[in-house]
Amino acid sequence: MWGSTLAVLVVSTSLASEVSITSTTFNSDQTWYGANTYVLSGQVLLALQLNAGRSCTKIKAARTGSDGKDTVLVFKQGARIEAHGTATEPITFTSLAPVNSTQRRGLWGGVVICGHAPIAAGGTNMVEGLTGVSYGGTNATDYSGTLRYVRIWHGGADIGGGIGGEGSGNEINGLTLAGVGSSTIVEYVEVAFNLDDGFEIFGGTVNLKYCSSIFNGDDAYDIDEGYQGKMQFIFAIVDKDGNHAAEVN
Repeated sequence: MWGSTLAVLVVSTSLASEVSITSTTFNSDQTWYGANTYVLSGQVLLALQLNAGRSCTKIKAARTGSDGKDTVLVFKQGARIEAHGTATEPITFTSLAPVNSTQRRGLWGGVVICGHAPIAAGGTNMVEGLTGVSYGGTNATDYSGTLRYVRIWHGGADIGGGIGGEGSGNEINGLTLAGVGSSTIVEYVEVAFNLDDGFEIFGGTVNLKYCSSIFNGDDAYDIDEGYQGKMQFIFAIVDKDGNHAAEVN
């Protein structure tokens, strides 16, 4: 069970090394140093605040964890991500595996942020492919943190299928914003080479500015469940493997 403690994950700028994080839930304060490379495997869930430094922070993800679950980084309701990169020192979420022209999508899951903002059906809903991860509520101005100058590359694995279980329909988006509120800041975010959608927004009121969705395998931007925010200065490149620049339901 998730407790009521809001933890803090600080990403600073020293102590260069490689740090492995495997299939875990953080309910207490953490520090991830910006000079390090963090290697994730399995489902990493956070009920915390992540204060990310401005120092080319790199988070690399293995395809799966030892439990067979595809790697995904999830911020549950009440958690916050403070990822403040810069134009010259972006924060990068990418694959641990080598990337080549024939295998560049679906090499890990992606990033999921869940908030308390309203969704069309009212109440809450559950993120597909994840157990006990809810989103939605009544707080339109809910704050789930800041993503600024962030890159999310090579994701889209089927988090519902695990090893040998592709095709469950739970291919994760590069960045999933589920019931995220309008106080949350999403600016200068790039999602590239994702197997499914680049950005998918499930309800909520979060605003997007200066975002790029390029060479993703489905839609560049997918909007569902009564999203009520604004999107300004957004950019998409959809190649022959993609679907739509935008899908609005």
